[in-house]
Amino acid sequence: MKRTGCSFFFFCCCCFLRSASGKPLQTASPGRVFAAVGGDVVLPCRLTTSVQPSGVTAVDWSRVDDPSPLTVHVVRDGKELVKEKAPEYLGRTAILEDGSLKLLDVQRRDSGSYRCVLLRDSSVEDEVFVSLSVAQVSQVTLSVRRTSANQLLVRCESGGWSLEPVVSLLDSDRTVLAAQTGSTVRPDRLFSVSAVVNVAAAAATLTGSRTVTCRVEIPGTSLANEDTLHISDELDPSQEGLGRCLVLVGGAAFVLVCVVVSVVVFIVPVRTIEKLRSSVQRLRVMCVALVTRERDGRREGEEHEPLLGEYGDISRVETTRASEKTAMVNQLSCRGVEASNRLAERDLKKMLDYKDTIISQGQSLGVAPALIAAIISRQSHAGTLLKVDGFGQSDNNCFGLMQINKNYHAVKGTAFSKEHVDEGVTIFIQQVKTMRRDKKNWNKEQQLKGALACYIAGDDRVRHLAYEDLDSVTPNEDFANDVVARAQWFAHNGF
Repeated sequence: MKRTGCSFFFFCCCCFLRSASGKPLQTASPGRVFAAVGGDVVLPCRLTTSVQPSGVTAVDWSRVDDPSPLTVHVVRDGKELVKEKAPEYLGRTAILEDGSLKLLDVQRRDSGSYRCVLLRDSSVEDEVFVSLSVAQVSQVTLSVRRTSANQLLVRCESGGWSLEPVVSLLDSDRTVLAAQTGSTVRPDRLFSVSAVVNVAAAAATLTGSRTVTCRVEIPGTSLANEDTLHISDELDPSQEGLGRCLVLVGGAAFVLVCVVVSVVVFIVPVRTIEKLRSSVQRLRVMCVALVTRERDGRREGEEHEPLLGEYGDISRVETTRASEKTAMVNQLSCRGVEASNRLAERDLKKMLDYKDTIISQGQSLGVAPALIAAIISRQSHAGTLLKVDGFGQSDNNCFGLMQINKNYHAVKGTAFSKEHVDEGVTIFIQQVKTMRRDKKNWNKEQQLKGALACYIAGDDRVRHLAYEDLDSVTPNEDFANDVVARAQWFAHNGF
């Protein structure tokens, strides 16, 4: 599975593809400009008469939506008069050759009306008004998950838009896919959107490149962000089920053949051979049933056996445990594995309140419940470090037991709900997929540990790191190691 991200820049109907870290902006009509928070924007100073830029001898840019106009940028004979400039624009402006204003690192407070005055030949004057609207634009996240009914779903999420956006899922030809979409307004009055599509239902249009693109945009502008997901054959459930069966049956058949041949040399009871033959036959029947169910679809309400080892064995992950800083923050005199164990043990009583949810979601999504409990322990101390509104006491942007950042993901459910845990585990699984793609030479356990670092620090900061440096970018430089150690403890204590 390959994932890419991009943002778009539009100005006067021209489109330029930018990197995922770029900021989009848009001029919707002459005299009005839209920009994204944190990006740069050009406010055009359009002339009412034709004139060569070299004829411009003076430029005055000011903000005029308040009773007392603010001086933004003043140029006389090619030199800026810095003393005239309002403090909030210092170091953030530049004049282009035609008199247009380039405003750097725009913020929502920059929204307003601006006036440009051009002087030519010391006598002729042109005046232009430009309206700037700055919007909060957020990143788009695509993830893949398989439900208990064996449906492969692609989900798109984006939260933190200051203007209400629309979301759509597109195939490789930019055709809109039939998807379930939703939009919510958060308590901070920012908008979150989501969209979900069933891969099987969209299979006809996904044939070939099998890519899904999520586009989120503000209507009436071209402020937009996108993320693209490439669905590989490794996610094909029928192939995966068949492969597991072939391994099981082949292995059992090999054992049977070996036993039969050994009769020539050793005396093996016929009853033993009959038992082995019967076991192989049962395995063959089970495999036929499994492949048939996965091909024809599972019956409604049928239970799905979890694959808890799908993302690696947590007991085999190397760990240096909690760092000295984490121990000190938690007022512990011990270090390393003892510190991680004591921190996990401290949270156990409260963690039991969520045990059923943790085990249920772990079995449903194929992630060891002990690992989910460990993330919750590290992130929120089993919910004891949450405020009444569900956000973290030390971070107003992070929500719930698993401390999901609202600026990058749409908040789902309540802080202690099954929906919230489902979202957190799904985000972790997506990070595992990222590690599998970018760190193909790592084993499953190393990729799992890398995914933990991505969960807290973001994959952009982790992808380039060597395995031994994973925690160099995480809080207290021990997040992945500490979570692994806590997970190993929880695995032996009820999870």
